[in-house]
Amino acid sequence: MRLWPRTMTGQLLALLLVGLVAAHAIGLMLVLGNGERIHVISREQMAEHAAIAWRLGLLPTPEARAALHQASLDSRRYTLDPQPHIDAQHQRGRDQDILRQRLQDMLALPADALRVSLYESPEGPATLRMALRTPDGHWVNTVQFPVITQGWQRPLRFSVPVSTLPVLVIVALFLRRILRPIKALAQAAERVSRGEQIDALPVTGPQEARDVTSAFNLMQQRLRRFVEDRTRMLAAISHDLRTPITSLRLRAELVDDAALRTAMIRTLEEMRAMVEETMHFARDDAHAEATQQIDLQALLREIAEEQSAQGHQVLLEEATSQPYRCRPIHMRRALGNLVDNAVRYGQRARLSLRAQSDGALTILVDDDGPGIAEAQLEEVFKPFVRLDPARHRGRDSHVGLGLAIARSSVEAHGGRLLLCNRSGGGLRAQVSLPA
Repeated sequence: MRLWPRTMTGQLLALLLVGLVAAHAIGLMLVLGNGERIHVISREQMAEHAAIAWRLGLLPTPEARAALHQASLDSRRYTLDPQPHIDAQHQRGRDQDILRQRLQDMLALPADALRVSLYESPEGPATLRMALRTPDGHWVNTVQFPVITQGWQRPLRFSVPVSTLPVLVIVALFLRRILRPIKALAQAAERVSRGEQIDALPVTGPQEARDVTSAFNLMQQRLRRFVEDRTRMLAAISHDLRTPITSLRLRAELVDDAALRTAMIRTLEEMRAMVEETMHFARDDAHAEATQQIDLQALLREIAEEQSAQGHQVLLEEATSQPYRCRPIHMRRALGNLVDNAVRYGQRARLSLRAQSDGALTILVDDDGPGIAEAQLEEVFKPFVRLDPARHRGRDSHVGLGLAIARSSVEAHGGRLLLCNRSGGGLRAQVSLPA
């Protein structure tokens, strides 16, 4: 079980709470660790009252008893008796020692002329008894009810809530304000990782958060400019290449040798297809396309129906609707390339969409082809790599960019595309999309 919170706000609040409780505990240990139970002010008052009673006991016996009786109240009782009311064995304790020493300093009494006993009842107030011997041999017996310091539990039950709850509330409010830019930055970074184009974030919060936000905005601006410059450059190259290819195609039509003419036209068609697919691969359309919520199951159904209309065997495993935010054109291009490869090289394709427990989605594209050697499972994702260059030459031939485009599109959504050979034969393309 995880006890420490995951969020920065929770961790800071927990750390602050632990620090406040530790500070209270250390303070209580310093106060209560010396073994004293009577409050220091109450102890001084008890000593003063006992000293006054002893001085009254110096009067003649009848007058002394009357004066002591007159001084007795509900919270203290004084009597003049021939014997002390305290057993000599019940005098141990830090408070008793302090009181004896205090009275000896005040009255200059010998040690055997003082007896102090503290009795703490679990049900009633504590009772402090002191017996002071007068010079004529009588004992002034006092009974007082001192203020006892509370144990560490009771002060903590009061001081911790009173001192920590307002602090935690105030700190939590300020933490939300301080961490709001960081949370917005995390959400923006997640959207950018999926290929979305977002506006510049507002620069707010503490200086550190403002610096990070400014750096993020600058990074996104430079990345967008780089992509735009690359797209314009490739568009210019493509435009410049189309003109000489078209000119060569026209000249090839004038070649009298039929075999040579066919070979030249086939080569020019491959060059044209290479230019067109290179443009699709390098042009980052994902950043220009708006993100919207679609039904992935419905998208797979449309792809399967289009392939079936072309005479290909494509089976779709029926499943419930699965809404997902993505760029539909790019996602359709990626899945379409995978299905096209499956029916082209694996005879048929089987599609399935599965939802994971954490909200992520997995799309499987299986075929019945010969599969791919394990050493080449990653190699085929590289641009212009074809395992069998001699296959499918002609106008509709591919130049080895289908899987590269598919992986680029999936990764632009924050997902992963993997290939693996199935145990029963055939190849499996697995698309994992984050929640």
